[in-house]
Amino acid sequence: MTKQEVIAAKCVADTLWATRYFFYAENGRKFNVGEHHKRIAEKLDRVFRGECTRLIINCPPRYSKTEMLKAFVKKGLAINPASKYIMLSYSANLALDNSERIKDAVASDWYRDLFPWVQIKKDSHSKQKWYTTQGGGIYATSSDGQVTGFGAGLVKEEGAEDFDIESNAGAWGGAIIIDDPLKPLDASSPVKRQKVNDQFENTIRSRVNDRSTPIIIIMQRLHKQDLCGYLLDLEPDEWEVLSLPALSVDENGNEVALYPFKHTVEELHKIRAANRFTFETQYQQNPKAINEKLWLFAFDRDKHTGHVEYDPSQPLVMSWDFNRNPMTCTLFQHIGHQVRGIECFRIENATTRMVCQEIHKKYPNAFWLVTGDVAGKNSTTLSLLNNYDVVKAYFDLSRSQMQYSGTNPRLADSRYFMNSLFEQYDIVFDKEKCKPAIFDFENVMSDEENKPVKTSRDNVAQQADFLDNVRYYFHRFYKELIPNY
Repeated sequence: MTKQEVIAAKCVADTLWATRYFFYAENGRKFNVGEHHKRIAEKLDRVFRGECTRLIINCPPRYSKTEMLKAFVKKGLAINPASKYIMLSYSANLALDNSERIKDAVASDWYRDLFPWVQIKKDSHSKQKWYTTQGGGIYATSSDGQVTGFGAGLVKEEGAEDFDIESNAGAWGGAIIIDDPLKPLDASSPVKRQKVNDQFENTIRSRVNDRSTPIIIIMQRLHKQDLCGYLLDLEPDEWEVLSLPALSVDENGNEVALYPFKHTVEELHKIRAANRFTFETQYQQNPKAINEKLWLFAFDRDKHTGHVEYDPSQPLVMSWDFNRNPMTCTLFQHIGHQVRGIECFRIENATTRMVCQEIHKKYPNAFWLVTGDVAGKNSTTLSLLNNYDVVKAYFDLSRSQMQYSGTNPRLADSRYFMNSLFEQYDIVFDKEKCKPAIFDFENVMSDEENKPVKTSRDNVAQQADFLDNVRYYFHRFYKELIPNY
């Protein structure tokens, strides 16, 4: 055999070897192999051998999984240039870019030297859909886009024997490949999650030309009901799963990084400290570790509570919620690199002036800023002044000290924003003086639209008044907070 024939045979026989060779041929540098690449390659080789037709691979972001999928297709076309592939991703641009890179590789001199029988049709100019001269090819689009006029795999004749990868007999037909079907920012939206899941049911499943055509999903876990969670709940026995957490414990009880070339154990600890939710889902493939039924699931009592000192030299912010029963206000300060929850006030059947009196008793000389519920601009039932006018007059404040917004933040949008802040920033509430806010953080639940459950005012866990105080404060002042980090 010639050197080229030996290389071609190795590429066809071993997906990891093919990945390494293709990467070097295209980039002029070595592919850095991690343990997870070996395990992914083993699973993809099982797909080629017909031993697995439904495969889920959960892998941390930026761990070269897409490079392996591109190698999978290049190898598949070499085995059978009539094989057909559908490639999907949350981003149409990403799917098209992967398709174009595969096409460029197949058209290259080095690929043609190895596999001269694979040729691209001369009229295949589109990145979205292109064909080989033998009728194989690729269709690439977004995971929520339409797939029309193209099916993955080949129709097998009734009674046809399983293919033999080493004989290159041509029975390998192709696959549907889904690479990160959901964008991380969309994972908290039940509407967007459901759109991807519905698309799989209504469109993607029907795009196979034969029931034996493999479907491969490779993604970082993002939510308990992302596409992987949905399918494993629906048909757990149908899918083979390879889950690859970034950080694990070996047989000696020592922490081990999955891919030290990308992240060491120490670096993974920093990622976990900065954003526990992202770490558990995207890096550990364990969305069940987070109690997502809680509206503020990122709250951690150990991290976000303690003894908080009030600094009289710094502005003190009141954040109001003007329900008549109870009326609530939470005080905040931003000192250096820390956001401090100073104290919560809750008075039953109160007027705004009554709450002002209680606050003034404890903080008589504070320099005040005021924010809160936009409903405070409405006139009270007891005077022509609105609630904010009452606060302004009582504390003799200037107009610039009144910092409330023109509209309240949308509850559904607010949830992701607030959890991100609690994951990323140094936020501490006084564990004694802010007990009502802490109660809300640990008890207010979320509905399917990401709104706090507030169906009954008789249930204190559904009042969420102090949660609202906190939301109003952060939505108004977060732009002032970020530059300090």
